Parts: sequence; C-alpha cells; structure tokens
Amino acid sequence: MFPLATGQFGGLPLMPVQAMTQQATRHARRVYVGGLSPNANEQSVATFFSHVMAAIGGNTAGPGDAVVNVYINHEKKFAFAEMRSVEEASNAMALDGIIFEGAPVKVRRPSDYNPSLAATLGPSQPSPNLNLAAVGLSPGSAGGLEGPDRIFVGGLPYYFTEVQIWEF
Repeated sequence: MFPLATGQFGGLPLMPVQAMTQQATRHARRVYVGGLSPNANEQSVATFFSHVMAAIGGNTAGPGDAVVNVYINHEKKFAFAEMRSVEEASNAMALDGIIFEGAPVKVRRPSDYNPSLAATLGPSQPSPNLNLAAVGLSPGSAGGLEGPDRIFVGGLPYYFTEVQIWEF
C-alpha cells in the first residue's frame, strides 16, 4: 500500500476534528462590536465581555472566558469578538447598547454572518433567560442607541467635542 506519515493523508496534515469544527463555526461565533473608545484594546474587550457574559448567565459552554479571541480595528473603532460557542455569540447579541469604557457600544452580527447556515449550528437568538438587569440592560433595548429621536452622523473627527458636534 501507500505509506503515510502519522497524521497525514496524501502528504497533507490532518486537522483535528475540534479544529475543523471551530473553523466551520467561526462565522457564527463572532460578533461585531462598534463604537469603541480610542483606549480599547484586545485584552480589555475580551475581559469586559467575558465578565458581562458570566454576569448575565450567558456562558453556556461552561466555566471560563466566553471570549476566545478579539481583533480590533483601531482606526475605525470596532472589534470582532470570537466567542467559544455559537450559543454564546447569540447570547452576546443581547448586549447591544452596553456601556463599555464610558460609551454605549453596538453589538451586531458581522457582515459574513450567514443566518441559514448558522441556524444549523446552534441558536441564532439570545436566550430569553439572560439576566440583563445585572448589567443595566433590558430585553430588546438597544441601550438608547436607536430610536425615532436619534440620528447618526458619521465621518466626524474623533477630536471633536460634544459642543462642536452640536454647533455642526
């Protein structure tokens, strides 16, 4: 027969099943976090969201940190937080509008999120049993980020003060 090195098939290394599962579910385990302060860093985002997830009862994959990886785009003030499970990512969606480092942040699905594929991987909506009051949120509220009396004005320099924005 054909001799194969241990852990290889046709000269290609075999991926452990867990690694393949993690890669296959990655798009459904990520959340977009927008509106970050200039002081935010990967560690502060990971620590904050892991603690908040534990506080609301959103950790469904067991004890430990819910956030396994964070990528921040400092120029555009947003991050992608990768959660341990699809269910934890769905639970994180309930955190839209939470105050992080003094400002409300948007928590959304990334643009590569595929709802029909994600539905086969786990829940796509936050658990109704989350204790959002523990972190000052209520179900369905966007923390005051959206509503009929609000507008979004983008492209302003970050150094503008509130007074300058009101004058503008």
